[in-house]
Amino acid sequence: MALITFKIFRQQFHEKFRKYEVNWEVSGFYGVDGKIYAFGTDTKVISTVFETLCSPLVHEIAEDNGYSVEASEQTIYPDFTLVPPAKGGLKIAIDVKTTYRRSETSKFKYTLGSYTSFLRDPNAKKNIKYPYKEYGHHWIVGFLYSRREGVRAKVYSNSSKVKADCPYKDVEFFVQEKYKITDINPASGNTTNIGSFSTNDINDLRAGSGPFAELGKDACDDYWRNYSKVRSERPYSTIEECLKWRSSHTQ
Repeated sequence: MALITFKIFRQQFHEKFRKYEVNWEVSGFYGVDGKIYAFGTDTKVISTVFETLCSPLVHEIAEDNGYSVEASEQTIYPDFTLVPPAKGGLKIAIDVKTTYRRSETSKFKYTLGSYTSFLRDPNAKKNIKYPYKEYGHHWIVGFLYSRREGVRAKVYSNSSKVKADCPYKDVEFFVQEKYKITDINPASGNTTNIGSFSTNDINDLRAGSGPFAELGKDACDDYWRNYSKVRSERPYSTIEECLKWRSSHTQ
């Protein structure tokens, strides 16, 4: 069986999304006591909902292609690891990312993990399921939604007689290779998180039109692996400056 490629994964993800008519909107959690526990607009909970809804699609795609799937604990990268059938083959990291619209026209971005953790040491296992060097590909399933104002956390005692509103709406998603949506700047000024490039159109992320798209994954990794968290100590702030810096350090 051939190794799964990004093109195959993205195509099959969309096919299964349509086949099962997946509805990304969830109103709450259904308890064994028959109650519905509405969760409100908590972003962490909504992110977990999207990850949970993706899980059966990812598992089925893996099974169709002879891979196995290993999920990670909440703070461990990635959300899903696809393990190839051949022993010693490179694994695939799949991470689910979520953000919401501030307005219809405002730009948005995603946080894509820290640049000071396992990226600095490909052999390390801290905060990652397997050492970074064991992953050949890193793919993102990203969700964008709007908050539905006024929907709060609440317990509905009789689920058969109530209709709990979903606390979010207008869900859109994309599936893309991580390096193709990675920006040259952190997600915010006071963190060590890598950011995706800013846009107000999710189609830009679907197209993977980031600054590293043409340069490739290795160039993206190299840029962030050597990026200093102290602004005054950064030897570069653009790709061009990074290439010059690397050239001077490899001679």
